[in-house]
Amino acid sequence: MSTVSFSGLATGLDTNSIISQLVELKRAPVYRLQKDKKSYQDQISGLATLKTKLLAFQTAARKMDTASEFSSAKASTNVKESLTATASGSASPGQYEIFVKTLATAQKVQSQGYDSKLDSVGSGNVSLTVDGEAHTLSLVGVTTLEGLASLINDNVEGVSASIVNTGATTGGYRLVVNGTEAGTANAFTLDLSGLSGGVSPVMTTYTAAADATLVVDGIQVTADSNNPTDIISGVTLNLLKADPTATEKITVTVSRDTDSISGNLKGMVDAYNDLFDYIQKQSVVGGAMRDNPALRAVASRVESMFSGALEGGLGDITLIAQMGVTRGEGRLVKFDEAKFKDVLSAQFGSVRDFFIKRDGNTGKAYEIDQAITLMTKSTNGLFKISTDALNKRIEYTDGSIERYERSIESYQLTMQRRFTAMEQMVSQLQSQGNYLSGIVTSNNS
Repeated sequence: MSTVSFSGLATGLDTNSIISQLVELKRAPVYRLQKDKKSYQDQISGLATLKTKLLAFQTAARKMDTASEFSSAKASTNVKESLTATASGSASPGQYEIFVKTLATAQKVQSQGYDSKLDSVGSGNVSLTVDGEAHTLSLVGVTTLEGLASLINDNVEGVSASIVNTGATTGGYRLVVNGTEAGTANAFTLDLSGLSGGVSPVMTTYTAAADATLVVDGIQVTADSNNPTDIISGVTLNLLKADPTATEKITVTVSRDTDSISGNLKGMVDAYNDLFDYIQKQSVVGGAMRDNPALRAVASRVESMFSGALEGGLGDITLIAQMGVTRGEGRLVKFDEAKFKDVLSAQFGSVRDFFIKRDGNTGKAYEIDQAITLMTKSTNGLFKISTDALNKRIEYTDGSIERYERSIESYQLTMQRRFTAMEQMVSQLQSQGNYLSGIVTSNNS
């Protein structure tokens, strides 16, 4: 319903301004509620960031919670141009003396020369056996030397066929068939006797399939490839150069990969510091989550678990501070990598058991992982409960704001009616006064 307003025509007052100021005073509770709502929304956003950083810390902890992470090994050789090596977690530390006598080779056969790659080789059946699997191919239609190479490539795995042009004026084109893998197990047989009506290729062996031969710690060894994985347990050898005289001694050294283990702990420390840097910034005056109980709960729980003593461990180490992780600035920590590596070298089992979960041993990294899993559960975890509570507060605040807005709207209409009525009354009184003044003036004259 519209309201007629005279806006001070009778009284000379700026009634619209007066009403606006009165309404603005009435809106003070709404502004407080809107500020509260913004605070709740900021806390929800802050909880999401906190959860992300907490999960990053959990991911870092999971790189330290099983025996496999502490079983990482590395391998090195003293003659890298002849042999390189890589080690898996199952490799045992030690040194091995190796002589590479011969490399494994792939079989290679070639045909007699043809004047053109389009020369006919006849039609019929081609038999090819690779790794014990027989293939019978029919050469029809395109019966050229090039067509035969394409037929082999399109239908058989384990070999590759190509046409080599030697550049000779006559007989310059040869069919070459290679085994794609080295070793006698990958030898193949090619039978072209089923072709007729053209010049059938006559294949001769250029390179025979052969296994690699080595001497490992005085033991004669044969390998079916140049990348054997079963000669030294957990170690892959990459054979690059042969020494038929067996005079070049290669030393392969397998050792614990302390750099990898140390790197994992540094990643854990970095994730912890990133988490607590955020917690500290949110906890100061002006921080969006300064009074948030979930923030305090996470900080207290994680800090006590990370820095507190391990209970139920089998090793002699019970505090992470014993391994070079000590208190830094504020609630952050610092990592002394050199000290950690010294402790790791001297007390490998105790360091491992401080972190991992295994029979009879509850490790610190495992405990942290489990605690964070509980806090971040999507059904009843700390973050779920806290976020739901804040959303309920926002919902209640929205309802309160809506009620206040309706009340303020009603108040504004009431004020407009009252001031309009006042203006009308003053206007009537002014008219009556003017009328009486006119009568008096008339009588006096």
